[in-house]
Amino acid sequence: MQNDCGQTATQSNPLHVYVATLQSQLRDRDAELAALTKKSEAMAQAQAEAIVRSAEIIDELERTKQRLSEARSAAEEAARDTQRLADTIFEKTHDGVMVFHKGICIASNDNALTLLRSDRSKMIGEWPQAFDLASFDDGSSARESLRQLIGDEFDEIGSSLEVCLSNQERQIFWAEVSVSRFSMKDAGHLLVVVRDITARKQFEAELKRHRDFLDNIINAVPDQLAVTTTAQRLVVANDAYCVANKVERGEILGAELSRDELFSLTPEIEQQINGGVCESIEETRPLHRDGKRTMSVMRSMFQDRYSGENYVVATARDITEDRAREDRLRILASVFNSASEGVAILSSDGRVEEANPAFLSMLMTEGPEATSTRPEVAAIGKPLISILKIETNDFDAVMRQVENGKPWSGKGFLRQGDTNRSYWISLSQSFETHECAGRVILLVSDITELEYTQRKLRRQAMYDNLTGMPNRRYFRERLQQLIDSGLDGGQHLAVCFIDLDDFKHVNDSAGHEAGDQLLQAVSARIQQVTPEDAFVARFGGDEFAMILSGLDRDTLEGCLNRLIDCFQKPFELNGTEATVGLSIGATRAPEDAQLVDALMCNADIAMYAAKLAGKNRIRFFEPKMQAEVDLRHHVQSKLRQAIASGGLKLWYQPKVCAASGNTVGCEALVRWCSDEGQFIPPSEFIPIAEQTGLINQLGNVVFQLAAQQASRWHAEGINPSIAVNVSAHQMRNPRFVEHLMLMLEQAGAKAEWFELEITEHAMMDDTEYAASMIDKLSSVGFRVAIDDFGTGFSSLSYLKDFRIQTLKIDLSFVHDMIRSPQSNAVVRSIISLGRGLGLTVVAEGVETMEQASLLSEAGCTLMQGYYFAKPMPPEEYTKWLRATSSGKQMNTVTS
Repeated sequence: MQNDCGQTATQSNPLHVYVATLQSQLRDRDAELAALTKKSEAMAQAQAEAIVRSAEIIDELERTKQRLSEARSAAEEAARDTQRLADTIFEKTHDGVMVFHKGICIASNDNALTLLRSDRSKMIGEWPQAFDLASFDDGSSARESLRQLIGDEFDEIGSSLEVCLSNQERQIFWAEVSVSRFSMKDAGHLLVVVRDITARKQFEAELKRHRDFLDNIINAVPDQLAVTTTAQRLVVANDAYCVANKVERGEILGAELSRDELFSLTPEIEQQINGGVCESIEETRPLHRDGKRTMSVMRSMFQDRYSGENYVVATARDITEDRAREDRLRILASVFNSASEGVAILSSDGRVEEANPAFLSMLMTEGPEATSTRPEVAAIGKPLISILKIETNDFDAVMRQVENGKPWSGKGFLRQGDTNRSYWISLSQSFETHECAGRVILLVSDITELEYTQRKLRRQAMYDNLTGMPNRRYFRERLQQLIDSGLDGGQHLAVCFIDLDDFKHVNDSAGHEAGDQLLQAVSARIQQVTPEDAFVARFGGDEFAMILSGLDRDTLEGCLNRLIDCFQKPFELNGTEATVGLSIGATRAPEDAQLVDALMCNADIAMYAAKLAGKNRIRFFEPKMQAEVDLRHHVQSKLRQAIASGGLKLWYQPKVCAASGNTVGCEALVRWCSDEGQFIPPSEFIPIAEQTGLINQLGNVVFQLAAQQASRWHAEGINPSIAVNVSAHQMRNPRFVEHLMLMLEQAGAKAEWFELEITEHAMMDDTEYAASMIDKLSSVGFRVAIDDFGTGFSSLSYLKDFRIQTLKIDLSFVHDMIRSPQSNAVVRSIISLGRGLGLTVVAEGVETMEQASLLSEAGCTLMQGYYFAKPMPPEEYTKWLRATSSGKQMNTVTS
C-alpha cells in the first residue's frame, strides 16, 4: 500500500510542475499584456493629441487662407477704383487727352476726338492728321515742331506749344498742346493734352486792338499830351506833342524833361498836384514863327495800381483865341453845369437870356410852329411862363422870392404833340459875377417817365399784375370799408383765404409759364362760381382771398363747397391737363373778430388748418387754431433773447464814389446768428419785430453797435461814415432823437458820422410829422436819406420841404435798368431830380460792371453792391478798407 501510495505521489509530481509552469507563463503573459495595454494607451493618447494639433494647424491655415483671399479682393477692388478714377479723370476733363508711345497715339478721350473732329478708329494707332496741318501765328507749319515735341527724344516736363489746328472738316481753332512723360508697363509714354485756347487768343487779339485803339485816340487828340513820372521822365507823348516840339517819339521817350520845357514841373506845381489840385496854368511863350501864344497847361496825377508809381498827365492847348471870348464863356460856364438837365439863365423879370441844348430840346414840339421857328428863337428873350406852364398862382412873387436869396422848386408842364410832359423846375439866385447880379439860374428836369412809373406803381400797388385781380393792399382797404359801413348795421361778413393744393407740382413739372396760365384760369373760375358781389383778390403765389357779405354759416359753407367741387374739373394747359385742389380757411365778422388784421389772421390760421387736415377742404376759424401764432411767438421770444444777450451783430457794406472809385462810407446791416450757429435772414425776423413791437429795441441795438464801432474806427484813424436804417416805428417815438443823442454820448460818437436811412413809405405815412422829425435830426448833425426811393407814392413837391441830403434808388430799379427801358428811365430821372435838388444820389444793389457804368454815366453820386464788396464783419471791413486805401483799389466804374 505504501508502494502504491508512493508511486501515486511520484506520478503526480510532473503534473504539479506543469501546472506551476503554466501559471508562471500566464503571469508573464499578463505582465506583457499589461505592458502592451499601457503602451497602447500611451500611443492612443499621443495619437489623439496629434490629431487635435493637426486640427488646430488646419484651422489656422484656413483662417490665413481667408485673410489672404480678403486682402487680395481688397487689393483688386482698390486697383479697380484706381482704374475707374483714372478713367473718370481721363474722360471727364474738358481738355482733349491722348497717350502716345513711339510717336503713335495709343489712347484718346472723347474730348480729343471732338476737338480734332476725328473718329477713334482714325486716331488710335496713328499720328493725328490735325497735327500735320498745324501752323503758328505767322502761318508757318508747326508739323515738325509737334513731331519733335511728341517724339521719343522728348525729355522735359511741362513743355508745350501754342498752334493753330484745323480738323478734317477744315474748322480752325487755337490750341495749347502740352506734353509730359510718364512710365507705364516699364516703357516710356507721353501724355498729350490739347486745350482749346481760341477764346484766349481772341481776347489777346481784342486786347491788342484796344491798345492800338487807345494809341489812336491819344494821337487823335489835337492838344499836346504827355505823361511823365514824378522824376520828369517822359513815358508817353502824342503826335501833337512831337509835331509841336519837332522831335521823334522814339528819341524822347524815357528822356528827362528840361526845366524850361512846357510840361516840366516846378516845385510849386508839383506841390499843387500832390495836394490834389488840377487847375490849368496859363503860360505865354514864343512858339516858332507864330509869335507869342497863350498856352493852357492842365496837369493831373494818377497812381498805377500795379506798380504803385505816380504819373503826371499833362495837356497843353493854345487858348489865345479863346481868351478873346472870355466874357461869353464865363456866362455859358454857369449854364452847362449838367448836360442831362435843362439849364437857362433868366433875367430879373423872368425872361430867358441864355439856354443850353437840353433845355431847348424840351421846346421842340410838333406842328406848324415847330417847322418854322427854331427852339432858341422861340425861347431866348421870351418870358418863362409863356414857354412853360408853371404850377404857381403868382410867378412874379416867386421871382422876387428867388431874388431875395430863397430858392424855389415846383412842377411845370409842356405839351409836345399829343402828350403832356412834366418837369421839375428849380430856381435859384446867381452869384457868379457882378455882371450877373439879378439873374436867376433855372434847372429843368424831365420827370414824365418818373411820374408815369409812379402811376404804374400805384396801379401795381392795388392790382395783381398776372391776373388783374385786386391784391392784398386793395383787399385790406375793401375789407376795412365793409367793416366800417356794415358791421354797425348787423351785416355779416366772411373773410376766406384760399390756397391752391399741389400747385407747386404743376409749376415744377409743366414750367412757370404753365403755372402762370393756371393761376389766370384759377382766378377766372373762382370769379365764375362765387356770387357777383364777392370781392376776390390774389395775394401772390398760389394764395387767393375773398370777402362774402350777408351769408349765414350754412349758406357760406354751401358756397365754398361748390367752389371746391368745381375744381374737380381739370384745367386745360397747352394740350395737357392739370388738377389742383383748394384749401379754404374762413372766418366771420363780427362773430370771430371785428378788426381787419384779426380777421385776416384768423382766415390765414384756418387755411393752414385746412391744409394740415389733408387739403382740399374747408375749415372755419376756431380759437384753438394758434399754431402759426405760436410759431411767431417763438421767433419773437428768440429774437428778444438775442437782443438782450448780444446775439445781434453788424456787418458793413462799402459805399463807393462813382466818379473816383474811392470808398466814402458804408451801410450797417444787422445779422442774427442763432444758438445753432445759423444766420437767420433779416427778411424773416425784421417783419416779426415790426409786428410785435420789438423793432424799437432792435433799432436801438443796431444804432448802439454802429456808434460803438464808429468810435473804434475814429480812434484807429479811420474816418467813420455809416448809414443806419431807421424804421417807421422808431420815427413815431417822440423821444427818438433824444435816445439817439444819448447813445452817441455813451459811445463817444458824433452825429456827423451817421446817415439815417428812412423809407419813402415811412415818410409819407404822416408827412408833417416826418418833416418835423427830419428837421430835428438835421439840426443835431445827422444826415438823412430817403431809402427805396421810387417805390412809394410820394408827391415830388414834398421833397423841397424835407431837409434831406440823399436819395437812395431802390435796388429793383438798378437790377432791371439793363433790360428794362422803363427802369432805366426811372433811374435817370431820379438821378437828374436829385442833382437838380443838390442831393447825393446813391444806387444800391449794383452787381455788374454794366450797371455801374450806366449809373456813373447818368451822374449817380455813390454806389454800393456786390460788384464792389459784400457786407462783411467790422474786422474784415477794416482790413478791406486799409487795403483799398493803400493802393490795392478796386476798378473804378469807368475802367
